[in-house]
Parts: sequence; C-alpha cells; structure tokens
Amino acid sequence: MLKAISTIGNFGNVTLTSTDAGAGAGPLLDLYRNSASPAASDTIGEIEFNGQDSAGNKQQYALIHGSILSPTSTAETGQIHFETATGGASTEKMIIGTTNLVINDIGAVYNVRIEGDTDANLFFTDATNSRVGIGTITPAEKLDVVGKIKVSDNIVIGTSGKGIDFSATAGTGTSELLADYEEGTFTPVLTYSTPGTVAITYVAGSQKGFYTKIGNTVNVMIDLRVDTFSKGTASGFVQVTGLPFTSKDTGGFGRAVGSLSLNAAAFTGIPQVVVNSAATFMTLLQSSSGGGQTSISDPANSSSYFISATYQE
Repeated sequence: MLKAISTIGNFGNVTLTSTDAGAGAGPLLDLYRNSASPAASDTIGEIEFNGQDSAGNKQQYALIHGSILSPTSTAETGQIHFETATGGASTEKMIIGTTNLVINDIGAVYNVRIEGDTDANLFFTDATNSRVGIGTITPAEKLDVVGKIKVSDNIVIGTSGKGIDFSATAGTGTSELLADYEEGTFTPVLTYSTPGTVAITYVAGSQKGFYTKIGNTVNVMIDLRVDTFSKGTASGFVQVTGLPFTSKDTGGFGRAVGSLSLNAAAFTGIPQVVVNSAATFMTLLQSSSGGGQTSISDPANSSSYFISATYQE
C-alpha cells in the first residue's frame, strides 16, 4: 500500500511522470485485479474521494469503479460506475457500459440537466414524474418542449383515437382533438334506391373515387362515365354507392353537401347531391319547379357524372 500525506498545502501528493518521447500513452496508472477466477460483476478497481463531515468523521463523497460484465476470453466486456454521496450514502448515478450509457439505473429521484450556450435548461429529465423537458425544468407531459420543433420525417400516431389536441385554444365545441388524416381511393357504383336488374358498363379508366378524410370530415371526388346503360327493373332515386366511410347518423334523410356536374344526362332543375344518413351511398337529386326535390333523370349511354361532396363520418 502506498500512502502519501501532505500537511503543508494543496499540492500534488503523488505525481506520475513519463519522459518517453514516443506517441504511446504515458504516464500510465494501471489498476490490475490479478484474480485467478474472474467473474461477472467483479469490481476490478476503485477510486474513492473522501473527506470529513461536520462531525469530523471520514466520509466518502464520490467514487469511480470498474467492473466485469463478462470475462470470456476474446469477448470480454466491462463497465465503469460513477457514484456520489446522497443523504449520507453513496448512490450510483451513471454507468458507462459496452453498448450504452445509463443514468439513474437504480431508479431514484436524480434529475439530469444539460445546459446550452444560451439555454440553461436545454435538456432536462424529471425523474420524480418520469418526464422530459426541452427548454423547461417543469415538464407537464411525457415530453414538454418550449420552443419550435422541426421534423424532417413523419410523425406517427401509434394509438387509434389519439392525435393533435387543440384544447389550448378550446372554444364551445365538443372536441378539440384532430385524431385522423387519410387519403385513398374507392370504387363508386351508379345504381338506384331499388336496384332491380339495372346494368351499367363504364368507359375504361373511369369509375373512380378519391377521398381525403380530416378528423371526421370526408371529402370525395367521383368520376363516373357511362358507356352503356340498361335500367331493367330498377326504380326509385338514382344513387351512387361505395362511399369509403359510413356517414354520421343525422336522424333524417341526409344533407345536400355536394355538387354534381352532368354531361349528356338530362335534368330539368338544379342538380344536388345528398349523402344519406348513416349510409355509404349518396342520392342524386334535382330541384323541382314546386320547390321540392326529385331524382335526376335516368342515366343514358355516354353520359358522365362528376361529383364532389363533403360529409361527416
């Protein structure tokens, strides 16, 4: 055991000097645990930082030690541990291992704060509440950011029904959560409220539907170009089925929520689109001279229907 005592000031008690002019490491302090039976979790060297407490007792205030994770030859792994005194006891604060750096491995209330050049709370972990703050030491959520966020890839909502909460600007609505966005296609079908034996073929490349869904609002665009048409025993209102989402149950017939452009299809009033309540179809109507609504005229060969509509799911 080497023991050096100084009583004349805070000068270096032990100095290791190397005069080697080469590029190799030196001087070298070698802590060598020469064990005949090395095993995982063995402590292989330790540096203690001791001082006196207010009662004159020797107290360990900090400690660094290395340990073996695996002594297997050619596959050796190890780690280094950092401890400091908390409440009179030495507690581990950080471990540097083979594949990771772990802070607060024991799960105690030890926060981590990283300062920036101009931000004293650039990064902060709140161990008490298991939260992370960026720009704040009082994070209110799992991740609380004070400042702008720039994202260069997708933000993925991993749970259905979760989304962006706008409650900070809440008004009188029933929900401030934007929980869905979706784009896609669907196959619309021209038919009747009583389909019967209606037979329709479409121009190649038509019979297309496109939709965008934002929250519970669905916007659709439809392209239907009829090649040949045979009504057969069909009757009732002209309809388009195959909408991508079931409409909201409004307790009634539906709403005029879209526009309809017709080509080579006869109509006498103003064409209207009604998405039926709690359904996946819409009804194509026209205003009548008496102020009511009737179905548009039957499709015809070479007629076209261009429809846009908005409805709630």
